[in-house]
Amino acid sequence: MDSIVEQYLLLVEKISNTTKIHNSFGTDVNIYRSEIHIIQMIGDRKEVYISEISRLVGVTKGTVSQIVKRLENKGLVEKSTDESNNTRQLVHLTAKGMTAYQAHVDYHLRNHREMEDFLASLDAESRAVLGKFLTKATKMIKEHL
Repeated sequence: MDSIVEQYLLLVEKISNTTKIHNSFGTDVNIYRSEIHIIQMIGDRKEVYISEISRLVGVTKGTVSQIVKRLENKGLVEKSTDESNNTRQLVHLTAKGMTAYQAHVDYHLRNHREMEDFLASLDAESRAVLGKFLTKATKMIKEHL
């Protein structure tokens, strides 16, 4: 049992160490992990409010605003004022942002297929156990922060 928890904690540590790794995702700029996941959220929704990104990611609006500003400076996103509420900013992808978004989607399709095939091979009970494990593991991470 301890081995599973240890493997899980090592995985979490490896994931957290990827924050400084970047990729161009088919563009002419370096895009970091936190940035490409914001691009993913925007691309999935076509346009989104900064406050919605903040809620979905679980970080402050100030943090999201900083990331969006970096993405704007790299030419990946644009902001516009919501016509129905002048105090809210909508964020959408530029053509370069769409290139990065599609490259990221393609990356996940190629590299996650093996895991998806494995999960599909499991019976419903085994998938339920994994789901329960992930729920408890997420709670464990929140308590360790």
